Amino acid sequence: MKSMDSPAIINHLDCLDGWRGLAIVLLLVGHFFPVPGINFGSVGVNLFFSLSGYLMGQLLFVKKIPISVFYKRRISRIIPAHVFFILSISIFAVVTGRRVNWSEIYTALFFVNNYFPGELGNTVMPFGHIWSLSVEEHSYILLSLVAIASRNKWLNAEWAIIGLTLVFSAAGFWNFYNYSGVELYKRDLHSEVMAFGIFSSVSFLLLFFGIKIQKPAASYFVFILGAGILLHWWSVPSPLGRTVGVGLFALAVNLLPQAPDAIKQVFSLKPLKMMGLWSFSIYLWQQPFYLYVHKNGMSGLLAVSLAISCGIASFYILENPARLYINRVWGRSDAIKRS
Repeated sequence: MKSMDSPAIINHLDCLDGWRGLAIVLLLVGHFFPVPGINFGSVGVNLFFSLSGYLMGQLLFVKKIPISVFYKRRISRIIPAHVFFILSISIFAVVTGRRVNWSEIYTALFFVNNYFPGELGNTVMPFGHIWSLSVEEHSYILLSLVAIASRNKWLNAEWAIIGLTLVFSAAGFWNFYNYSGVELYKRDLHSEVMAFGIFSSVSFLLLFFGIKIQKPAASYFVFILGAGILLHWWSVPSPLGRTVGVGLFALAVNLLPQAPDAIKQVFSLKPLKMMGLWSFSIYLWQQPFYLYVHKNGMSGLLAVSLAISCGIASFYILENPARLYINRVWGRSDAIKRS
């Protein structure tokens, strides 16, 4: 791997919070205020994937944090809010006498519902969106395995990640052309297809690592991001949007820390940063209200307001306190082990 003098080594950047905020805003637009011709929900998810790959690549291949620390951070960040959401919805369904599908609960709880989505169109629980979180969890495991192998000199991380990115790209093309008559959910959302965005972002990170990148012009950055969005247009063949379009997102997020100040200032706007801060809890809690809009005719404006409110409440009441508490306990435990 290249020298550690790379500008790719970053700590916290407000503009990356804003990128996450833009992702959740576009996801909400796609779900509650759909725009004809383009699925902004998919755009938002792929923006999330590209950012996730960039950040996880930083932790595992640039900063090379211990694998145990990597998993502890992921667990404290994701598991409490995820489990609480699933248990809350399940208990609510039982108490109110609604139909409960235990297999949908189990597959969402253990991050496998992108392989076992239930009967499409007849799902009972509002857990369908966990498919994207499942893709992320599977990718974290695979990335950590590559990191372990790389640190033990068993393989070259750059070539391994690039190879996996190409494999996932080929899997996307294969799925599209061999299952063109199958429902979108069942043929498109498996991890070996959807993880392309995460791994392409890590690929760019490793390719750029140790290279002094010239600051891109603002117009160049806007063109890359805008072209990525336009390639999600419904008439664009799915393999093209899922490779070139998502690949442009991966390139853009890798360029964002070196982007002109004007671009970083836009992504650092407080409303976007705050939406980014709350994004995980909002992502979890928007799904029941999204289904109410499409199945029960709830107003989109009311539904999105309730979704954001529940997400913010979940962040401050559970997600953030649980993360801080778990990290504090594990930090004390690690300190004791070292003493």
